[in-house]
Amino acid sequence: MPDLVSSSGSVWAVVPAGGSGSRFSQQQDKLLAELVGRPVLIHTVQALLSAPSVDGLVLVSSDMNQAAYQTLIRQWLPDAPVHFAIGGDTRRDSVFQGLLALPGEARIVLIHDAARPLIQPEIVEASITAVRQGNSGAIVAVPIHDTVKQTASDNRTIAQTLDRSRLWRAQTPQVFDKARLLQAHQHIAPDTPVTDDAQLMELAGLGPVTVISGDERNLKITTPTDLLMAEAFLQTR
Repeated sequence: MPDLVSSSGSVWAVVPAGGSGSRFSQQQDKLLAELVGRPVLIHTVQALLSAPSVDGLVLVSSDMNQAAYQTLIRQWLPDAPVHFAIGGDTRRDSVFQGLLALPGEARIVLIHDAARPLIQPEIVEASITAVRQGNSGAIVAVPIHDTVKQTASDNRTIAQTLDRSRLWRAQTPQVFDKARLLQAHQHIAPDTPVTDDAQLMELAGLGPVTVISGDERNLKITTPTDLLMAEAFLQTR
């Protein structure tokens, strides 16, 4: 098993930006949508690079969108340490391609949704610190306050009520020892259904992965309503 990273490990972000965004608009890429005077993607990149420990990032996109994103970065952040990679058919494939595109000195990697522009640099730092302190990974999450029901196989009949005191809604960033995350990607079969990188680490038995308290405002822009909420949060920040 790889050694855990030291406090001097280089930190890079992998930012998957390959989703179709069909729930947002059939005509407009949600990452290019204006949010308080700047595109959503620029907010996200600036927020990540504002964290003192983050040395750079790899933006992973489809081949179709990469040129537009490169132009956007050159226009808004010409000196930013941003590299680019072409993603795969799934989010997992895209993250893996981003990992392969990281510079050799990267020791800690954080995975962050391109459509989460309101992430706070102090939360990014707290996640990185948790990995530097010896955890294989750390994910940002918020506790669930609603009552949660699990249904039977018909997806309509209530089977049980879950204990919400131990339930969290996962957000990003999710931060990992790079060597261990690569190991998880390589050892879990490609057709295994997973929804995030923390689940890959679980399946590979490469914990511990700890939870860092997040922020309800760290929303993911999925629909036009989400964009309106993000605008409201930014205007009151």
